[in-house]
Amino acid sequence: MNKCEILPMTEQNFMDVAKIESECFFDRPWTAEQFREELTLDFSRTFLAVVDGKAVGFVNMWLTPPIAIINNIAVLEPYRRQGIASLLIKAALGECKSCSSLSVEVRVSNTGAIKLYEGYNFSQVGRRRNFYENPREDAYIMTKFMKKESKDGSN
Repeated sequence: MNKCEILPMTEQNFMDVAKIESECFFDRPWTAEQFREELTLDFSRTFLAVVDGKAVGFVNMWLTPPIAIINNIAVLEPYRRQGIASLLIKAALGECKSCSSLSVEVRVSNTGAIKLYEGYNFSQVGRRRNFYENPREDAYIMTKFMKKESKDGSN
């Protein structure tokens, strides 16, 4: 893979994010207007992964300390399993300095994503029955609990 840049979503690239969303999600994908609205929310962060000038993935999260939630994360099929999702998760985690946890919902059948999240110390903390519709499927709620440093600098 060529170098991947992680950039914040802007007025100039939110349509790229919406296009990735529509290509990756068939179950109630967000619209371009919804992504544009995210730009106005002070608690929303969206990062775009760009390879050779092409938008290939994104992560959208809500930062509401002490918790943060990944709403959407996607990488276009030809660019998967190349470390792009890891870069997006790292970007999300980088926003979580004032948070005690970061959560995400994932299809129970999405073993690749589950393994990726487990690699970042996310653990299954719950299950949402029939969360997805197309096809109907449960979602695991996976959460990474952040370690807080004590006053003396130890964990």
